[in-house]
Amino acid sequence: MESKRWVILAVLLCLIASGLTCSAKAQKDTAKPQQEATAHTVAAPERDRNGCVVMENSRYLMYLDEKTLGISIEDRETNFTYSSVIKDEKSNPSWQGFLNSGVSVEFYTQKSTMPERVDLIGGTPAITYSYYTDGFDALLSYEAYEFQMTVEVRLTEDGMTAGVKKDSIAEGETYKLGAVYLYPMFGATKLGEETGYMFVPEGAGALIDLKDNNSRYKTPYTKKIFGDNIGIDKFAVSEFGRPSVTEPEPVTMPVFGMVYTEEQQGFLGIAEDGRYNAQILAYPNGVITEYNWITAKFIFREVYTKQTTASTGVPSYEKDPYMRDIKIHYKLVSGDQANYTGLAKAYQTYLLQKGDLKKQEDTFEMKLDFFGADSKKWFIYDVVVPMTTVEQMGDILQDLSENGIKNILPVYFGWQSKGISLNYGSGNFKLEGKLGKKKELFSLIEKQRENNIDIALQQDFLKANPGRFYNTSKDIVKGINQIIVEEPTNASVFKTMYYLTPAKAISHAEKFADYYSGSAVHDVALTSAGNMLFSCYAGGKIYSRGDTAEKIQKIGEELNEFNLSFEKPNAYLWKYTMRYFDMPMATSNYAYLSKEVPFLPIVIKGYIPYWASDSNFEANEKLFFLKMVEYGAYPSFLVTKESPSRLRNTNSSYIVTSQYEVLKDTMKDYYERIGEALRLVEGVPIKAHDYLTDNIVSVVYENQVEIIVNYSKDDYIRGGIMVPAMSFTVNKK
Repeated sequence: MESKRWVILAVLLCLIASGLTCSAKAQKDTAKPQQEATAHTVAAPERDRNGCVVMENSRYLMYLDEKTLGISIEDRETNFTYSSVIKDEKSNPSWQGFLNSGVSVEFYTQKSTMPERVDLIGGTPAITYSYYTDGFDALLSYEAYEFQMTVEVRLTEDGMTAGVKKDSIAEGETYKLGAVYLYPMFGATKLGEETGYMFVPEGAGALIDLKDNNSRYKTPYTKKIFGDNIGIDKFAVSEFGRPSVTEPEPVTMPVFGMVYTEEQQGFLGIAEDGRYNAQILAYPNGVITEYNWITAKFIFREVYTKQTTASTGVPSYEKDPYMRDIKIHYKLVSGDQANYTGLAKAYQTYLLQKGDLKKQEDTFEMKLDFFGADSKKWFIYDVVVPMTTVEQMGDILQDLSENGIKNILPVYFGWQSKGISLNYGSGNFKLEGKLGKKKELFSLIEKQRENNIDIALQQDFLKANPGRFYNTSKDIVKGINQIIVEEPTNASVFKTMYYLTPAKAISHAEKFADYYSGSAVHDVALTSAGNMLFSCYAGGKIYSRGDTAEKIQKIGEELNEFNLSFEKPNAYLWKYTMRYFDMPMATSNYAYLSKEVPFLPIVIKGYIPYWASDSNFEANEKLFFLKMVEYGAYPSFLVTKESPSRLRNTNSSYIVTSQYEVLKDTMKDYYERIGEALRLVEGVPIKAHDYLTDNIVSVVYENQVEIIVNYSKDDYIRGGIMVPAMSFTVNKK
């Protein structure tokens, strides 16, 4: 009888506390009533005085509110508590339910492409729990929506994971799964009650301050992980209807985070499973609610334009979902690791443990993108316009060496038959005859290797020139609306470009590997493959972004005998990357971004060497120069022997400054001044990055070399160190 009384009392207490957020700091009951085991119970759960279920591991305690699926996690070492739900009376009922639910789901119906968001309060699913010492499974059954799924939550040695296995998802005929949110309010704060920031993987990294914004921001931060999906999304255009010349910075890492600076606590969220079709959402306070919150949204169906005529269409959602496992890993940090550097280090450790980040040779080198040739229209013929022949490239390298510039990484692009634009999609990997002979190229590569200079051949296996003949049913990328995807070029000769399907791109990669296997060519630089991820329709089937990611990784495997470089590669390609090109040096300048930070450089510095984009295209040269020093990025230049005026009637007419004779003094200056600092930290990870003031930055490497960068108009003095205005100083501790 006594045991039954305890069971009844525990149930009553849990019902009373169901409207409350479980406090991780509440004292656990000294008496531990035992609950009768059911078919779904692995271990009889322990409860606190509020009726919340208690789970634990060696570092953390987790408290579960069974009604809302809300959890609180207490760090045993710091006594800090992270909460995942918010009880809010001011918001409308829809947002109240979302804020107070651990999980929310979006559904589409046959009548609407506007998703209906269903939380655990308004949706009132039946919940069946299975408990473990360090977590639980929750089977959610939404009878009204003919839908169910099982959420799995576990404590880990560094935080917690929350996920859903695809095999646990079942949907009916009327309501179709659109998206899932897993603990979107985890760690959320109200207005300016906490000091700190949210971290978003914008460019190389950016922060959103937690201060009270006084409702001046109206839109949230929302971007797809790994960039837009060209199989669904339209290419960015300007207000005048012309292609966007400078596109917004893509998200290349599946991460986000939050730091509470006064509390010295924070977390890094990693979208582990399901990352290929997910979004990063960050809501500063004042955008709809008073709360700062950040999460990953996992998308199962997307809305696209279904063509009804050649020029018009109607919105529709995908018939078949992109069904896969989804999971978020929350890594908790504290003390001196509770900052954006600590979050980056946590991600670095995670990648190293998974084998997705590997140590590569790192030597300061100035990258020179030698432009071979393009083509232009001449009456009815295409005429090749040579810009830098093999012989001319050799002459330039010799001249640089004689002027003391010996650490160079040459990348030859537009070397293919017919030049860069016409060659796209051809599968022809022969050297353009006007640039020289293959044996001359091989001879130059071998000669330069004797000088420790590796010449890389640049290749794009995805882009395709629309003027060629293709099997459009299986070789050219079509959107899921079955219409060929066309990328605007903002050029006059070839106004659009196509993309090859991943299967065709793999075929071309195999052909390239066979053609150059065992030759003098050891280094290959890949362009679009590094950062293009899309779903597509081919051969009567729709392929997901996950399918595309797998096939693009196979390109890396096909070319494993070569040293591979990628332009702005997505994180899933880092394990194949020997060199990282086009490191982002700025954000998209959204109003709510408070600071730019080198999160990405901190993650890969010491493991993968990286280069900035070509300096001769930057409007603010001084700022870009200092950013390279701060981020530890090596300099790059696009170089031609001939004047870029020859490119006026080609697709490369955007190049206005490239001639070697014009650039060589600037190149020497960058080589010497940037090299002065970055040679000291070759292959050395970044230990700390700090803003000393709003315009003064300190970067400390693990070998104790400190680089202080002054972005202000005044000299900066710290102790005996003076940093001139708009300059930098190296401090060897």
